[in-house]
Amino acid sequence: MIKLVMLSVGFLSAGDILANTPEQVITAFQRDYKYWNDQSFQRNQNYGKQEVMLLAQKGWNELLNKYTKPGFQGEPIAFGSESSHDPEQENIISVQISEKVATVTTRLSRQYYSPIYEYQLSKENDTWYLSQIFLVDDDGKYPSL
Repeated sequence: MIKLVMLSVGFLSAGDILANTPEQVITAFQRDYKYWNDQSFQRNQNYGKQEVMLLAQKGWNELLNKYTKPGFQGEPIAFGSESSHDPEQENIISVQISEKVATVTTRLSRQYYSPIYEYQLSKENDTWYLSQIFLVDDDGKYPSL
């Protein structure tokens, strides 16, 4: 019971994000994603697989509700020992804004692999929402949100 309560209070809605720019939204998402990933991975070490996956999916749904428009359908969840997004290690390398659409490109600094992510956002009612995150490599762009 306590585990569920802790997970439920971890995220607010998109309107509650104190972020006015695409960069601020991305940094807030990275922070929340890392928290979700680390909590999910830690639970995976201590609890049964079914319980872990249910809690991880619940947390993922809360992340999507916070950062995407209502009705967004995300990719299947994935978490691990190293978070795919981390504001301490993932640096913004470019920002392109065109009225109500933005693309923020980042690089996650790792020793052997430094993936590039392309965050796509759209603006509605003065709020920036994630519409997709692509992992970008030499072979193409792969949706990961």
